[in-house]
Amino acid sequence: MKKFKSKKHMKLKYKRIILVILITIISILILKKVGTLKIIQLNSIETLEYSNIYKKRNIKKETQKLIKYIFKIDINKPTTILKKVIPYETSNKYKTYKTIKNEVENEPLVYIYNTHQQEEYIGNDLTPNPTVLTASYYLKDNLEKLGIKTIVEETSIKETLEKNNLNYTQSYIASRINLEKIKEQYPSIKLYIDLHRDAVPRHLSTVTIDNKEYAKILFVIGKEHNNYQKNLEYTESINNLIEKKYPTLTKGILQKEGPGVNGIYNQDIGTNIILMEVGAQDNTIEEVTNTLDIMTNIIKEKINEKEN
Repeated sequence: MKKFKSKKHMKLKYKRIILVILITIISILILKKVGTLKIIQLNSIETLEYSNIYKKRNIKKETQKLIKYIFKIDINKPTTILKKVIPYETSNKYKTYKTIKNEVENEPLVYIYNTHQQEEYIGNDLTPNPTVLTASYYLKDNLEKLGIKTIVEETSIKETLEKNNLNYTQSYIASRINLEKIKEQYPSIKLYIDLHRDAVPRHLSTVTIDNKEYAKILFVIGKEHNNYQKNLEYTESINNLIEKKYPTLTKGILQKEGPGVNGIYNQDIGTNIILMEVGAQDNTIEEVTNTLDIMTNIIKEKINEKEN
């Protein structure tokens, strides 16, 4: 009886896969004829595309929208992506913000934002690729479980760029607009994190610790502003906390200045603003969340240290 049910289940599974493939192929054919099909309106985590390649990728993007629609993924809520790739709500470890937000009554202590919201991690063909915004929500949920109220910036960088007639290379100007508003609105915040991912080969962005894969961390400091030395000292204190327990997890601090780089990274606004790159384009979201589990405790230790 169990074998019969198993075979029946497998047949049903294959039928669903074939149906999805057929729908996808038909959709591509329709899109080629009709043009743009707007099934879901992308907003805050829509991938930023350079204008010169947008048209070439339009059909691919619209097909991805259809797949997102079929698999019931709400792209306005990055945690729905996590649910598709890891057991996001199977234990207290993965409690969502909706579950815990009423448990945290204190003022916000951490602000997480993504100057480059479009940066993606490795995904698969049937779900949208997780992004640094997805990672930000995960870190937020972890921190709030520990009673550290956290804000994740949801404003679309793409929309901010468009409203202010800015281009992609001016993304730090767009994120600065949000950063300054938050800093003025919430003086209680003790740590500002601009969460990115790197763009290096997998062997440089991944480390194995106790038979478990982790995405490596790299901190970036801009040297072209007056707060440079204080920002460096603050970032060093966080990096030192990581090195004490997980020396191979961090790649250290990259100090940048000169032509072709930003050189400031909005760190002139305050000494407690860090730019943290977690993994790279070939890391999985599970490897990223493994690292963020560690960073959750590091951040808690740093905030408690500041309070003492």
